[in-house]
Amino acid sequence: MPRASLWLFPVGRRTERLSGVQLVHERGEVPRGTGDGARTLGQAEMWFGGGRGARNAVVVLFGSGVGACIVTPEVEHGRAVEWGHLTVRVRGRRCRCGALGCLEAYAGAESLLERWREAGGQPPEGTDEETALTAMLAIGYPQAGAEPDPVALAVLEETAEYLGAGLSDLINLFQPERILIGGWAGLQLGPHILPAVRRHAVSYALRHPAEKVTVELGRLGPDAVTVGAAILPLADFFARGGRRREPTPEEPAPAWRAALEERALH
Repeated sequence: MPRASLWLFPVGRRTERLSGVQLVHERGEVPRGTGDGARTLGQAEMWFGGGRGARNAVVVLFGSGVGACIVTPEVEHGRAVEWGHLTVRVRGRRCRCGALGCLEAYAGAESLLERWREAGGQPPEGTDEETALTAMLAIGYPQAGAEPDPVALAVLEETAEYLGAGLSDLINLFQPERILIGGWAGLQLGPHILPAVRRHAVSYALRHPAEKVTVELGRLGPDAVTVGAAILPLADFFARGGRRREPTPEEPAPAWRAALEERALH
């Protein structure tokens, strides 16, 4: 099967992956607000990847920031949640949303690289986040026989603990069978930090749900978000029993989203 094409567009200092769902919005096949990258990743992994056969799962998108898609029998096509803005540290670092102590302020790739720089690390100048993260991993987890860079290693280990703590909240709240970690940063970091993430998730979570969950990397690779966006219209069509969607008036954005957007402006 050919690899799905990947669209890129610049946002400020970063290069973001375009989920692809905007391409189908214009056709009116997917209602606005459902094209969150975490949901499209979750859709792909549940249909074709590591989520197949699970009734309860959480699919985590770990890129510049972090997000999650919750899949339960009641929400079989997944519901995106603002997991990245869960508070993990009181009076902590300021997140790009404007709040203090969000998980994304510690575990997103953007904040991870910023914390490395603040600790004395030297990310390559003039490169994108993926290249900088690759450089950090190369010195934090060097080839056999070489000494790891203590600054890079300390930041990566702290990131693994924050991710594990964040996953423990999802375990306690939703008691999933599986947690799958995807996104370009998650797939880069996973081979190095996944055992530590699992260990911290279990240590912070309630014992009973923690004993029933597996934490793995997604199986569809870095293009999974685009794959999920491509199949959203099909999933939506099946959910309606094969009937065309009736036009509905747009509803106002939820109060929590409006509050986040307002906070980000100040």
